[in-house]
Amino acid sequence: MAPPYHQPRPEVVLRRAEELINVGQPVTALDTLYEALTSKRLRNANAASTEPFIRKFAELCVEQRRGKQLKDGLMQYRNIVQHTSPESLGAVVETMLENITQRVTEAQRNVEQSAVGSIEDLDEAETPENMILSLVSGEQNRDRADRAVVTPWLKFLWEAYRNLLDILRNNVRFETLYQRISNKAIDFCRTYERKTEFHRLCELLRNHLQTIAKYAHQQNSVNLSNPETVQLFLDTHFHQLNTATEMELWQECFFAIEDIHSLIQQSKRPIKPQAMANYFEKLTRIMYVAKNPLFLAAAWHRYYNFIHRQTKIFTEEQLQSVANNVLLSTLAVPIIKSSSRVLSTAAKENKHRTQRFTNLLFLSSAPTRVSLISDLVGNDVLARVSPELRPLYDLVEEQFHPLSICKKLSPVLSEQIATNDDVSKYGTLLCNVILTRLLQQLSQVYTSVQLDFIFRLARFPAPYTMSAAEIERFIMHGARRGEFQLRIDHQSRSAVFDTDPFDSSQSLSNGAQLQASPSDLMRSQLSSLAICLSNAQRVACPEFVAEKHAQKAAAVTTALQAMAEEHRMANARKLVIDRRKEIIENALARKERTETRERMIRIQREQEMERERLAEEQRRREAERIQKERDAIQRAEAKKLAESIKLKAGLNVSIDELETMDTSRLLEMQVEQIEKEKQDMQSRVKVLGRRMDHAERACRQNERPLLEDDYEKQKKADSENYASARKAQLEQSREKHQSDLAQKKRFQRMFDDFNAVRTQLDEGRSAALAAERKRVRDELTEARDARIAEYRLMRAEKDAAEAKERAEREEREAREEKAKAAKAAELAQLREELAAQRARDDEALSRRLEREAEAKAPAKTKYVLPSRRQGTESASPSPVASSARSTPVPNATPATVTPTESPRPADGPKRYVPPSLRRKMQ
Repeated sequence: MAPPYHQPRPEVVLRRAEELINVGQPVTALDTLYEALTSKRLRNANAASTEPFIRKFAELCVEQRRGKQLKDGLMQYRNIVQHTSPESLGAVVETMLENITQRVTEAQRNVEQSAVGSIEDLDEAETPENMILSLVSGEQNRDRADRAVVTPWLKFLWEAYRNLLDILRNNVRFETLYQRISNKAIDFCRTYERKTEFHRLCELLRNHLQTIAKYAHQQNSVNLSNPETVQLFLDTHFHQLNTATEMELWQECFFAIEDIHSLIQQSKRPIKPQAMANYFEKLTRIMYVAKNPLFLAAAWHRYYNFIHRQTKIFTEEQLQSVANNVLLSTLAVPIIKSSSRVLSTAAKENKHRTQRFTNLLFLSSAPTRVSLISDLVGNDVLARVSPELRPLYDLVEEQFHPLSICKKLSPVLSEQIATNDDVSKYGTLLCNVILTRLLQQLSQVYTSVQLDFIFRLARFPAPYTMSAAEIERFIMHGARRGEFQLRIDHQSRSAVFDTDPFDSSQSLSNGAQLQASPSDLMRSQLSSLAICLSNAQRVACPEFVAEKHAQKAAAVTTALQAMAEEHRMANARKLVIDRRKEIIENALARKERTETRERMIRIQREQEMERERLAEEQRRREAERIQKERDAIQRAEAKKLAESIKLKAGLNVSIDELETMDTSRLLEMQVEQIEKEKQDMQSRVKVLGRRMDHAERACRQNERPLLEDDYEKQKKADSENYASARKAQLEQSREKHQSDLAQKKRFQRMFDDFNAVRTQLDEGRSAALAAERKRVRDELTEARDARIAEYRLMRAEKDAAEAKERAEREEREAREEKAKAAKAAELAQLREELAAQRARDDEALSRRLEREAEAKAPAKTKYVLPSRRQGTESASPSPVASSARSTPVPNATPATVTPTESPRPADGPKRYVPPSLRRKMQ
């Protein structure tokens, strides 16, 4: 049976993959890495050995665009490192994303280069083929190249971001990495203008945020009660909000605003004013796109409230611009609104949306135009408004001038609003509000007016001009909503204002009023009657009035005194409330710190326990692996040994027998087989040797006569060769001698000159040579002296060290001898004490034996009843027994006393008796 397959270590698999890459097989290398990564063996590997492995795996997946395998591998690696080294996954992911981004950039660069290089003739950039393709498909060359080259890499990068977010979601150990990947995915959508992918990304992040509370009980889940976690989510969603605003995806902006609002509600830490200002600034853009003027003005009010005191962050020009928007958005809120009798169904449908907008603005109740106007005046917004726009509030809300309101406001509309792109969006709404004010003020002055007169008064500058049909449509719309009490007579082309005194409709934003309407007079008739009666009573009964004044003065005095007391009590109560609030806040802060500390301790303990568990699991798995490897190796060796035995010795061992046999038994069988083969081989070699001996003897007998003839031939050839060689040697020697003589004769002619030059040179260098020899001898002498001194010093140090070591050794030996002597003395004393003790024990035993012998003697002559034995013994004790009882046995041990105190019967088992007692008993 084949041994089980064991997955090698990550280093071995990585080395194998690199070898496959070097030989041009990256697909096989990726499959090898994927198979090793998804195996059970790698689950308990450490991050240090696995990180190079996963880096190479991610690189190959990116090269081959294998998204599914990349996701599986990263998920497996997350399970490996999430308890020990979570930052390792972050490094791997960052490197992988940079690699993919570089691939996208290179693909775009290649497309641009190919687009320029494909133009063969610059005068004719469009070829007939391209023109035909553009007519058929509607795409250009660049679009087709992008779809073929760049789009696959963009799709792979988008899948990588989405898979990473799925892998890292709802895990507290990777929450920082999750937010970084989210921000990078948002930047990806913004850089490449991927609106569809951004919409899917926002839905994905929203689903992840909603599932946090659902899976909060799981291990390592994200805790939204942690302020740092909430801050990370807020930063990511603010980045998402800014990107959605730049890409003009207003629905995603609204959803992001709702997510930020829910996170702010859950946050225990106060949000930065800059972040809240950004929140309300984006909310103003959303409300403008939603075409909701009321909540647009409310958003501008909230934005101004957060920034008007932050002069260090915002300049005066920015604050003035915001104040202008606050003023114009507030005045642009339509006065006409749905009444309680008209469009009630639509009002009910919008109630839920109004409540949502109110919650997003952190308001307790829905804003109204009246409340916004009061906030505009109360917050001193008009002081920051530009001087050119400041008269706009007085002309619309304070002054009563129906005949000239449009003429006075025309310069502001044409010069300040229409020419400013920041506030030009309010022009149309302001014209509607101005027209509403015009009709309201005309209704207070006239009973009926001609339509042409209204058209002449309602003239607005370009581009806000309104036609007669638009003005008439606006009037009917206001009348249908209940804001205008009029009707139009088309026969006389006039507008008739109704004066029904019993009309219950009442506008809360009529602005400046010249006189009360009949309905207002009827509504205030009882109050007017009460005022008249009070005036008559004041004239008819002055005493009663004086008494009332006195009572009023007394009540005012009492109220002032009670007000002072209530003010004091309110201040004291305020101090108590502040103190209690401070105590509660301190207690909450302490509780939060305690919970944080306990949570950190618990997390550390859990991490430590998890590390211990993983280490124990690793050790257990390692031991099991080693044991399995040993068993597999042993089985493989046994199988190889059986096969070798079968091949060499012909010994057939079955698989069943192999499972029951061990290596030693197989070795014994192999040794037996080898011995058998050896004996067979020796017998065959013996037979073969005998045969070879016979053949050799026959050959030598046949070649003996031939050797003598060969010897004679060889001797003759050797003598001839020697004679020729001798002759050649003599000839060569003779020639060499002749050449040497000729050379000697040439050298003898210059011998006298050589001796003269040599004598001259020796005489010139004799002094220098003597000095050099003297210097060398001096240096040798000094070196020898220094060496001798060094040797003597070293010898002295060595002798001193040896003397010191000898002294220490002698002292140590003396102490040891002294300790041995003391120990010997102690042992001798102990021996003496033991001998004395043994003597005392022997003496005591001998006395006891004598007493027992005396006690046995009367028992043989006379039998004493058991009932009388005690009395007899107590009455007449023997002197030996009394002396034995009165004489204590010092240091008597149970081992020496027990054997003779109660002797057993003769037929019972024998008891141990010391040898000294045996001799005495004998």
